Amino acid sequence: MKRSILLVAILSVFTLHAQNYDVGNIAVVHGDASIASGLIGVLEQAAGQQFYMTHGDLFDFLIIYTTFTPQINMQQGVPIVDAAQGIGRENVGFLYGPASKWGSAGRLKGGVRMIHVDKYPDDPDANMAFPLAGLTSVELLAHEFSHYWLSAMDFKKEGAADPHTGLRGWEDGANQHWNHYFSSGPSVMYGSHIVDNGDGSFTFDPATPRKYGPLDQYVMGLRTPEEVGSLFFLCSYADIASCLEGSPSLPTPHTGSIDTISNMYKHEVTMDDILRAMGPRVPAAADAQHDFNAAFIIINLPGVEPFPNQLTRLETLRVRFQEWFSWATDGRGTLCTELDGDCGNVEPTDDDVAPDDTVTDDIVTDTELPDDTVIDDALSDDVPVNDASQIDDELPDTAVIDNGGSSDDIVDTTGAADEVIVGEDEAGCGCSLMF
Repeated sequence: MKRSILLVAILSVFTLHAQNYDVGNIAVVHGDASIASGLIGVLEQAAGQQFYMTHGDLFDFLIIYTTFTPQINMQQGVPIVDAAQGIGRENVGFLYGPASKWGSAGRLKGGVRMIHVDKYPDDPDANMAFPLAGLTSVELLAHEFSHYWLSAMDFKKEGAADPHTGLRGWEDGANQHWNHYFSSGPSVMYGSHIVDNGDGSFTFDPATPRKYGPLDQYVMGLRTPEEVGSLFFLCSYADIASCLEGSPSLPTPHTGSIDTISNMYKHEVTMDDILRAMGPRVPAAADAQHDFNAAFIIINLPGVEPFPNQLTRLETLRVRFQEWFSWATDGRGTLCTELDGDCGNVEPTDDDVAPDDTVTDDIVTDTELPDDTVIDDALSDDVPVNDASQIDDELPDTAVIDNGGSSDDIVDTTGAADEVIVGEDEAGCGCSLMF
């Protein structure tokens, strides 16, 4: 009899390991051992398929973290359907769609791949570690989330033969991040906060929090063209036709010093210039979606459960991202991240934070975070070398790999303005080698 009771107890523990469950507004799911490879899209689809077994089709986005380091160790936005016409992001959803592959009945628009939760500080407004120190963890999440819409906008001056990519990095628009020398807002999609001093000099202030700039908000369907105003970027040439290459470098750390330069020319860009190149956004702001639902998911390998501090960290970030999104869009958009899909019922409370006793000692005592599931210890956090099929751009000759960092970046140490160079993944999806 005692032996039978013991067997039932053991089986109950193993069953609990295999279960998916919610801790507050964080969904905890499990995949099989194959998710350790971390193939882009496959990992996220596995998380979605498990998630939708116990949740309704209420969400526009799934934001997915892991408790392990996948072999393809990079953050990325993962689109499922196209956001709109006229924003340069047409035909990207076919890479990872349709929504049914994720378990959604059709509402899901995209996923956000954020990998190991331990990469991020407990404070979502704290600077990330080098070389991501120009972003806080909430800004980095927003960056990946925003690749659903951003940043692929060109412009065309009246009388010009071809569109111009000066707002973005690299010639011919090879990079879907804003040019370091574009006064972007400053945007979570890079660019800078640049002040025209009116005397031929320009001041860069890296301490300004990043958000969605006016052009970002137009692309997201939150502003009309008339509400954007004039834009500008800086270039070493007075002739705008010679300004073929922008810098897609990561932003200067928020703690960096204010810098003033006087050796560059200012080039203004109007929304007429942008519409001439891109055509109108369809749907327009009046008809576009402004309110979104997203679910936070943490996916684990079999037999592994998240630690309480990991759940608490993710819950803190979830609440912060929800309020941050409204601020960053100037109140023009909302993002609900509660698992019932209804944030109008109650304000977030302390009860939403994962308590330390949520995950019992029986579950976590003999369980380690499976970082050792990365088969090749030589794999760096920087480039997913085991799946070259997902990258079709060669690295620039000046790029060096920072194997010691916690990011997935390619770093060019030749100068502050071009300190980080990032590439693109296949089919112009607009997500970088790193994120």
